[in-house]
Amino acid sequence: SDLSGWRAVSGLTPTVTDLLIDPQDAARWLAGTPAGVYHSEDGGESWTLITPPWDVWDMAFSSNGRLFVARGNGLVWTDDVGASSVTWTQSDGMEGVTFFHIAPDPNDPMRVWVGSWGNDIGVSTDGGATLRSLHNGLEALSVLSILWHATSGQITIGTIEGLYRSDDDGATWFKLPGALQAQTVYALLQADDGTILAGAADGLWQSRDYGVTWTRAPGMPEATILRLGVTAGDDENLLWAATEGAGLWTSSDGGRAWTEAGLPDRSVYAHVRRGDRAIVATSEGLLTTP
Repeated sequence: SDLSGWRAVSGLTPTVTDLLIDPQDAARWLAGTPAGVYHSEDGGESWTLITPPWDVWDMAFSSNGRLFVARGNGLVWTDDVGASSVTWTQSDGMEGVTFFHIAPDPNDPMRVWVGSWGNDIGVSTDGGATLRSLHNGLEALSVLSILWHATSGQITIGTIEGLYRSDDDGATWFKLPGALQAQTVYALLQADDGTILAGAADGLWQSRDYGVTWTRAPGMPEATILRLGVTAGDDENLLWAATEGAGLWTSSDGGRAWTEAGLPDRSVYAHVRRGDRAIVATSEGLLTTP
């Protein structure tokens, strides 16, 4: 596929599944891969493997700076990602479970939810020290995305069988009706104006009535949407959608219009910006614009 304007970042595995920049140190980058977590202290110029050979799916910082890593065999975390030798702690509970998505509670750093394959949601209320299944009607469901709403107690999750909502902090759940009820939903995002975006196996959907009705996002291909995010640029908050096999797409107007941002034919897993540079984690490595 066309790579004009992009260059590969060397020193990493052929596939990079996630990319984070440490909110406390812009020069510290973390790359999740099928071979473990790599970290760079010089803005991606050089990389060091800081874990055993884990199959990493997702990474997230909690509001107090703790780094969580979702992998094919349980949840792990560390408080010293910048140390010369990083110490990792495995959460006690659900050790053999594959986790896809980490959702630290934005208002409580001790509370972390993680979406799993076939084991609904792993819940920790002690910063990842212990982990247990939420259940509450979600038993055996595969949960791929978790969205905390601004209204306390309201949560939406994307699963392999559509969308579910809780209005009582996860005690009870109801399935959202409409176009996505039989669809796999990989990613969820709420824009500043309240619009909910859902990245599904058959494309990007949006709801302006809190999930009651859904319409296709204008201009987007009907490709599988793997991740959604918002990246703070110099003068705007850019929404981005990472697809399976259809490159990166962005929106600068809150999701009303979408444009292709490059890398057609590639699978993209994450997107960050450093000034004018775009950096993306893809099925063929970490790529950056000049």
